[in-house]
Amino acid sequence: MPAAAGDLMPRTQSICMIGGDGETSYARNSRFQRGVQSRLTPLVEEAIADLCREVVPSQFCVADLGCSSGPNALALVSAAVEAVCRRLGNPSPAAERSRPEISVYLNDLPDNDFNTVFKAVPSFLEKHAGAEEGGERPLVLVFGAPGSFYDRLFSAQMLHLVCSSFSLHWLSKVPQELVDGVLINRGNVCAGKTSTPAVTAAYTRQFEQDFKLFLASRAKEIIPGGWMIFSMAARPARDFASQPRRLLEFAAEVLQDMASQGMIASEEVDLYNVPVYTPCLEELRGAVELEGSFEVARMESHEVIRSHGDAKQRAAALRGLHDWALVRHFQQVDHIGDEFRRAAEAHFSGLPETIATKSVILIVSLRRKHP
Repeated sequence: MPAAAGDLMPRTQSICMIGGDGETSYARNSRFQRGVQSRLTPLVEEAIADLCREVVPSQFCVADLGCSSGPNALALVSAAVEAVCRRLGNPSPAAERSRPEISVYLNDLPDNDFNTVFKAVPSFLEKHAGAEEGGERPLVLVFGAPGSFYDRLFSAQMLHLVCSSFSLHWLSKVPQELVDGVLINRGNVCAGKTSTPAVTAAYTRQFEQDFKLFLASRAKEIIPGGWMIFSMAARPARDFASQPRRLLEFAAEVLQDMASQGMIASEEVDLYNVPVYTPCLEELRGAVELEGSFEVARMESHEVIRSHGDAKQRAAALRGLHDWALVRHFQQVDHIGDEFRRAAEAHFSGLPETIATKSVILIVSLRRKHP
């Protein structure tokens, strides 16, 4: 693997959603994320228009970072390919006549269900293989790029466009102070409303370190004038008390239920945390400006109401978010994922029939500065 950007390369945890097409799979529990992706499509089209303003590059490289699996994996890169094709259909006087090549790179951690992703590639290629009126469709090539997006993934100045949807709020790891038990985040599974200032500070430091590495790595890989478009979960303001309650956080209550029934040790519940951090808009803008390689073209905060279905659907979605971490943390418990799902369904059955949570998302468009 290429060297990481900087000396503080994190030891990345293998954070992967459940693959396949089962009830708890990411493919079956990512409708909300699909809606977030649709908000990025106009930004992708604007970026392509800028990159192809004078001439369509003969070789065009697009990457989706944190693609996961299921129907969302190819959505943004498909929008990018279509935008390039539209530019070919209406060529400028200076446009090159040769057939361009578009290389699409799909990135996630090595444990991601790439098999499911690649099964969708033939239909993706077929969709983009037809002739374009007024011009020829580009040759589209698809590659897997396993690895952490907090490390270097691609050669220098290789990429024209980077996309990432709803992935960057996942940190490289849980802050070490919580892993070692120096800090206890009782009643929470990440930095939340009732976390102590020491816990929120530890999570903030981990985010700042990770995001600096992310920007520095992409700055080396994206051409000058290239674009990075992404979305991520966020909070409304710097104060963690402003954080709306998220489905992810119901895990703390479910695990406490399991501990009260003697299924797991309460001490282990206190030590269970996941590497999630949701910055506010001002915090993210400050991190981009401090690193200095990108100019902010657009950065917007949106509040979205999420409906999570009935108790069975909520339990399946909650297990899908936590399964990888549960298996690692509660190694001594057989079938922890199944037990957690049953406990979650029982917990949600005692709550209002429908649960709607408020989510805050950031929509971001960055342009790589020229040296």
